[in-house]
Amino acid sequence: MDYLFILGATLLLAVDFAFSKLYQKKSGVGITAGLSFNALNGLFTAVVFFALGGFRFTFSSFSMIMAFAMAAFALTYSLIGFRILRSGNMAIYTLFLMTGGMILPYIYGLIALDEPLRIIRIAGLAVIIAAVAFSNSGTKKPTSLQIILCVAVFLLNGMVSIISKAHQVDTIHSPVDTTQFVMLSGIAKFIMSSVALIFTKLKTNDKLPQPASILPLALASAVVGGVSYMLQLIGAQNLPATVLYPCVTGGSIIFSAFAGKIFFKEKIAKAQWISIGLCFAGTCMFL
Repeated sequence: MDYLFILGATLLLAVDFAFSKLYQKKSGVGITAGLSFNALNGLFTAVVFFALGGFRFTFSSFSMIMAFAMAAFALTYSLIGFRILRSGNMAIYTLFLMTGGMILPYIYGLIALDEPLRIIRIAGLAVIIAAVAFSNSGTKKPTSLQIILCVAVFLLNGMVSIISKAHQVDTIHSPVDTTQFVMLSGIAKFIMSSVALIFTKLKTNDKLPQPASILPLALASAVVGGVSYMLQLIGAQNLPATVLYPCVTGGSIIFSAFAGKIFFKEKIAKAQWISIGLCFAGTCMFL
């Protein structure tokens, strides 16, 4: 059943990817547009999951700290992504982002949670990393600054995954349930993105996106992305970190490629087909 949750989570991640990409096509990829989307997405996530949780609010200082830590790490790597975007080298950003969200929680599971070390899973991890690298090959050589920024992205996204897992398996600090934690994550995302947006507006003359283009997509993304995250959290309660995050990474690569083809009529190039095949093979090694 837990594997079905992860399958559902990765499918919904691909749909969320489509909503985000559609928003970018309408509003651009500037920092103001991105922060506006994240702020509204966080607000809608909090409201939707407050309703799904029976209109109750369960407070836990531990869960609140974890939610804000996740939001801080995620917002930071997003802002770094905007910086890298200006250089036109987003492929390497994607490479470090996805591998960080997979490798660091894998190591965390081995060291902190005493999860078993299995050769076939190490091989699967290597295959998925190769798939990510192959799908992003052919880009221009990054500068030293870009490499430093991408290493930061690697570490930050890895910490997001580690915090998610640590919260779900904690038995000491009375964490809130899954629905409530998604709601708290939405609140933290809204607050931190809004603060960053205010500071950005004070320094730039960027216009805010038109409400007609942002509200429906932010709401749809909040519902789809929130349910996806909830399914990942449910899976994190039972599945080892050494299984969960490689499966999410491999599955998201596969389904996002197909989402691009279905929703945007994007052609899947030969390199992408090879990457999809490698991801599928690597993910199967964790099952």
